[in-house]
Amino acid sequence: MSTHVNTRTTSRSALRLARRIPINLLLIALSIVMIYPLVIIVITAFKPNLEVLTNPTGLPIAPTFDNFVTSWQDAGFANLFFNSVLLTVTSMTVATFVAALASYAIVRQATRIGSGIYLLLAAGIFLPMQLALVPQFRVVRDLGLINNYVGVILLYIAGALPFGVFLMAAFMRQVPKEIVEAAVIDGAGYFTLFRRIFLPLARPAIATFWVLQGVGVWNDYLVPQLLLTDPSKRTLTTGVLYFKAQYLADWGNIMAAVLIMSLPILLLFVFAQRFFVSGLYAGAVK
Repeated sequence: MSTHVNTRTTSRSALRLARRIPINLLLIALSIVMIYPLVIIVITAFKPNLEVLTNPTGLPIAPTFDNFVTSWQDAGFANLFFNSVLLTVTSMTVATFVAALASYAIVRQATRIGSGIYLLLAAGIFLPMQLALVPQFRVVRDLGLINNYVGVILLYIAGALPFGVFLMAAFMRQVPKEIVEAAVIDGAGYFTLFRRIFLPLARPAIATFWVLQGVGVWNDYLVPQLLLTDPSKRTLTTGVLYFKAQYLADWGNIMAAVLIMSLPILLLFVFAQRFFVSGLYAGAVK
C-alpha cells in the first residue's frame, strides 16, 4: 500500500516538473536576451577600439583599463558623478521624508478628507512628467532657478511624491492596531509613533521607493538637459551624450562610460534587494 502511494506521489512530482519545463525554458531564454546586452557592454569596455571593430562579441584578448581612465579624466566624470549623486540622494531623501509624513498623516486621520487627499496625490502617478514639464519649467524660470540644483531637486521631489505616498500609505495601513494601541498606552505621542513604529516598519516600502524612483532620477536626461545648461553642472546622463559625440566611433570608451554610469544603480539594487522584494509583496498582498 505504501509503495503504491509513493509511486503515485513520484508520478505527480514528475508530472508537475514536466509542466514547469516550458516555463523554465522560456524564463531562461528571456534572461539570456536581457543579460546579453549587459555582457556586451562589459566586455567592450575592456577592449581597445581596434579589437572592438575586429572582434565585437568575443572576450577581450588583452583587457585594458585605459577606457575607464579616458572616460573618467577626459569627460570629467568625477564632477558628473558628484552632480548625479547630489541630485539623486538629496531629492530622494527629501521626497522619502515628505512622502512618509504625508502617508502617516493620511493613515492616522482616516477621514473622507484624508481619503480625498490620498486619491488626489495617487492620481499624480498617471500624469506623465513630460506632460507637466512646460508649466514646471515656467515656474522654475520665474523663481530664477534655471542652472540651479534646487530647481531640479524640486521637480524630482514633486514627481516622486505621488508614488511614494501611494506605496507607503498602503504599507502603513498594514501596521497592526494592537502595536499602535500598546504604544499609545505607554505614552507615545503622535510623532513618536511615526518615528518609533511606522517609519521602521515601513523600511521595505522605503527601499522599494528608493530603488524605483532613484533609478528614474539617476537615469533622467530630460530635466537636467533642460534646466542645467552650465557644463560644470551636467549629470552623468547628459555628460555621456556629449562624451559620445566626442568619441563617436570609439566604442570602448563609450561602453566604459556607460558602465560607470550604470554601476551605482546595480549596487543599489543588490544591497536593497531584500527590502525591495518585501516591499513589492507587501504592496501586492493586503
